[in-house]
Amino acid sequence: MSFLKTTATLHHVSPLPEKTTRDQTLVMLSDRPFLLQCGPSLHKFEPVAPSTPPEVPPSMRAQARGPLKTDCFTVTDIVHAMPAGLWDTNVVSTYEITDITDGIFVRIKSPMAIAMDTTWEVKDREGGGLELVEHIEIRCSRLLMGLVKGECEEGWGKIHAKMIARLEEEIAARA
Repeated sequence: MSFLKTTATLHHVSPLPEKTTRDQTLVMLSDRPFLLQCGPSLHKFEPVAPSTPPEVPPSMRAQARGPLKTDCFTVTDIVHAMPAGLWDTNVVSTYEITDITDGIFVRIKSPMAIAMDTTWEVKDREGGGLELVEHIEIRCSRLLMGLVKGECEEGWGKIHAKMIARLEEEIAARA
């Protein structure tokens, strides 16, 4: 019943530190353990072999950085905001992560037919420098959309802050 499902998009942008390079940011985004550990709700993760081939949209396939390679993980998040009885506090999702030209594409499949496609890209900032651009498309039940969007909105600043802190540490180490 499609009238019970809906889609939402979120867009977050953070300026990167002044001496950050594009290559440095791409290496950071491609560091799977680091990327997963940036999640504020993360309990644990482990690499897994996909039970079915990962689903990479054609638009992302066209942007693959090198040969198309998708890494898959089972990720357990501890989510405290779930209404009682709807979900356990441990939410186990499948993450499929693919390197693309300007960053990474992440497809997340969670219980209760929640799906999210996220691109993290390093872009030129107007006026000079670089910025981290995160674009999220959420697909789920209308009943859960507020909760899922709320989790994304609550966490993005913490995720970007961890990424920027790593870039700043690397810049300081080069100085």
